[in-house]
Amino acid sequence: MENAVVNKGEEILLGKDLSMARRLLAFFSIMVVYFFYCYNFMVGTFVKPTMINEIAAGGFAFTIQQTEAIFAVMSFGTIPGTILFGILASKIGKKNTLVVVAGLIALTTFLPMTNPSSYNLWRFSRFLTGATLGGVFGSAMPLVAELFQAKYRGKLAAILTSLFSLAMIFGGQIYGLLGDANWNLLMYTAIVPIAIGAVMVFLFVPSDYELTKKYNADAEKSGEKINYFNMYKGKYLFIGIGVILLSGANFTAYSAFANNATTYLRNSVGLSAAVAGGIYSLQGIGQLIGYNVWGFISDKFGRKIPLVGMVLSAILVFMYMQLGPNDISKFRLVSIAIGFGVGFSGAWGAYYSELFPAKYRSISAGISFNGGRIISMFAIPAIAGLATNADEIVKIFQIAIGVFVIGAVVWAFLPETINKSNEAEATN
Repeated sequence: MENAVVNKGEEILLGKDLSMARRLLAFFSIMVVYFFYCYNFMVGTFVKPTMINEIAAGGFAFTIQQTEAIFAVMSFGTIPGTILFGILASKIGKKNTLVVVAGLIALTTFLPMTNPSSYNLWRFSRFLTGATLGGVFGSAMPLVAELFQAKYRGKLAAILTSLFSLAMIFGGQIYGLLGDANWNLLMYTAIVPIAIGAVMVFLFVPSDYELTKKYNADAEKSGEKINYFNMYKGKYLFIGIGVILLSGANFTAYSAFANNATTYLRNSVGLSAAVAGGIYSLQGIGQLIGYNVWGFISDKFGRKIPLVGMVLSAILVFMYMQLGPNDISKFRLVSIAIGFGVGFSGAWGAYYSELFPAKYRSISAGISFNGGRIISMFAIPAIAGLATNADEIVKIFQIAIGVFVIGAVVWAFLPETINKSNEAEATN
C-alpha cells in the first residue's frame, strides 16, 4: 500500500486517497498493537505469584527482590529501545518499524517461557521486551498524526493513551478468570494478539517508506542528516529539554502519588484493604474519561489547554490529604477526579509529533515521551526515601503536588501547535 508523497502544506501525509473507512481500519490496526503494548506491562501481575511460590508448589522460588529486579530492568530497557527504534524508523519508516517492534514484543515475551525457572533468562528477556516496548509510542503516534488532519489528532492520540486504562481493566478481569494456575496461558494473551496486530499493521496501514526516503533525501541535499543531534538544533534544543522535563514531571508526580496511595489509605487513614483498593481502582475510570476529554479539548482549543489538568491534579492531591476515615464517599469522588486530572497527557502523542519539523517525527515523539522516564527513574526512589515510615507518606504527596505545578509551568513555556500544524508539516 505505497502512497505518493503529498504536496507541502497539506495535512494528511499518508493515504491521501484512502477513504475514511480505510483510514479508520489503519487506525484500528495500530490500536491493536498499542493496546497489547500497554497490556504487556501487566505481565508481572500474571506471573509474580508463581515466581515467588516454592518449587514444590509449582513455583520458581524467586525472592521478592528478584521479581522486582526482573520488572525494573524492563522499565530501564524502554530508554535505549526508544533511541534505537527511533533511529530505525528514520531509516525504514514508522510503519515498518512498528511491525518489527510488535513482532519482537511477541518473541521476547515468549522467550522466558522456554525455561521459566531461570532468573537470568527472565531478566534478559524482560530487558529485551522493555527495549522493544520503547519503540511503540514513537512509531504509532506519528503514524496517526500523518494519517489524519490536525483536528482529529488530539482525540485519536487520547484514544491510544486511554488504552492503558482499558488494558488494566482487561488484565484484571483475565487474571481473575484464569488465576495463578494458568499463568502460562495468561502469558500467551500478551503474545499472540500483538503478533496478530503486527500482521494487521503490515496489511492495513499505509507505508511511509517513500515519505521517509524523501525526508532523508531533502536533508542530504541540505547537508543534514535526520538524527537526534540535528533535531535538537536552535530553538528545538529548548523545546526538546522542555518536553522531557514535562514528561518527567508527569511520570514522577503521578507515580509518587499512585504508588503510595493504597499504603496511605491503609496505614495513615486506617481504611481496610478492600475499601482502599476500591478507592484506588476508581482512578482508572477517571483516567479513561480524562484522556479522551482532554484530547477533545486539545483539538478544539489548543494543545496547551490541558495543562489546566496538571494544575488540577496538584489541587486534588492536596484535597485527598485533607480527608479522613469518615470521608469514604469523598475519597471515591476525589480519586475519580485525580484520574480525570492526570488524563492531561492524553494528547501528548499528537503534541509531541507536532512540536518538531515533520521530517523528525520518526524520532521526536518517542524520545520526548520516554525520555521523561530517565528523570523519574532517579527521582522516584529519591522521593520515596524521604518517608521513613507510613506516617510520613504525606511528604511524598507534598512533593508530588510541587512537581505537578512545576510541570504545568514548564508546559506553559512550550509552544502551541494546534494553529501551526500546516506550517510544521510544510517545514522541510
